[in-house]
Amino acid sequence: MLSRYADIAAAAANPALSSETGGDRKGGGTHLDDMPFEDAAGVVLAMMDDPRHELIKRTLAPAMTGAAVAGLEEQLRPYAEGLVDDALGRERCDFVSDVTEKLALYAMALLLGIPERDRELLARWGRETLGMVDRRTGVMDEASWANMLALSGYCYEAVAARKGCPASNLGDLLIGGDIPTDQGQEPLSDIERAENLTLLQITGLEQPRNIIAGGIAAFAQHPDQWQALRSDRSLLPGAVEEVLRWTPANPYNRRTATRDLEISGQLIRRGDKVTLWWASANRDESVFEDPMRFDIRRDPNPHLSFGDGPHFCAGAEIGRMQTRLVLETLLDRVEVIRPAGPVTWGPNNKHCVLLDVPVHLVP
Repeated sequence: MLSRYADIAAAAANPALSSETGGDRKGGGTHLDDMPFEDAAGVVLAMMDDPRHELIKRTLAPAMTGAAVAGLEEQLRPYAEGLVDDALGRERCDFVSDVTEKLALYAMALLLGIPERDRELLARWGRETLGMVDRRTGVMDEASWANMLALSGYCYEAVAARKGCPASNLGDLLIGGDIPTDQGQEPLSDIERAENLTLLQITGLEQPRNIIAGGIAAFAQHPDQWQALRSDRSLLPGAVEEVLRWTPANPYNRRTATRDLEISGQLIRRGDKVTLWWASANRDESVFEDPMRFDIRRDPNPHLSFGDGPHFCAGAEIGRMQTRLVLETLLDRVEVIRPAGPVTWGPNNKHCVLLDVPVHLVP
C-alpha cells in the first residue's frame, strides 16, 4: 500500500507496475481482487496497459477536450441553472439527488448519445453497479451484479446498432472509430467497444456526481470559504482544484508488479499487488500545507484526484468543467450554503459514494 505522494507519483509512471495483468495469476486489473482477463482486465481503459491504452485514449480525445467540452458546457449550463433554481430556498434539498446526479446523468447522455427514454434506467443500473462488491467483506451482491450485466448488455446492443453511424459524440467515436493499426495493434474489438462504453457510463455518472456533491458539503461545513469565493470570483479556479483535492471520486487504484522492483527501500516482488492511494497523496503534509484544511486559496495544489502518469483521467477536462459550472451557477444565486442534516456516505472503499448531502441554499 502506497500512501505518500512521491511514492504514488513514481509508481503511477512506472511501466513495471501493470494495470492489466496479475503476474502469474489469471486475471488482473485495478481492483483489490483480480478481474477476469480479457473480460475486464486488458479490455477497459482503466485496466489496460500501453501502447494500446494510449492509442485508444488518443482516438477518443477529440470528444473529451477543447471545443467538444466547450460545446458540452453550452448545453449543460441552462440545465444546471434549472436544477439549482428548483432547489433554491427549500429548507432541505439533497444536493446529490436534486442536482449533481441529474447533471451528471444529462452530461453522460449528451456525451454518449443516450436516448432520453433510456436515461433513467441506465442511471439506476449505474448506481447499482457501484455497489457491485461489498469491499469490506469481498462478498458479491447478486442484485447489483445483475444490474451490471444489464448495463453491459445494453452497451453491446448499442455497439451493434450504431456501428457505422456518423461520429457526433464520444459514444459514436468509441463505437465507430478505431485506433491506428500501423504499430502492430489489432483494430478495436466489439468487446472493447461495448465494455469501454459501459465503463464510460459508470464513471461519467459516478465521478462528477460525487466530486461536486463532496465540494458542496465542504462549502456548507466551511462557510468562510464560500463567502471568500463570493467576494472574489478570481478564486474560482483554485476553488475547483480544492474541491477536486478534497473529495477524489476514486480513492485508490491497484497495480501489479511485472518484475521485482524496489519502492522507497521496500522490495516488491513480481506478482505483488500495489495500491496507489490517491486520497492519501492529496493529504501528504510534505506536499500540502495543513492538508486537512479546506482552503480555496491553496497554491500550488498538485492533487492526484485524476490519477497520474499514463492513466491520468481522460475525462479530467470534463470533470473540471462540470465542477466549475455548478459553482458558477451557485455563485449567481446563493448567498449561503447551510447544512440541513448529516452527510451520508456509502460503505465502499473503492469509490467515494455520497448518498445524501442535505443543504439549505439561501438566496
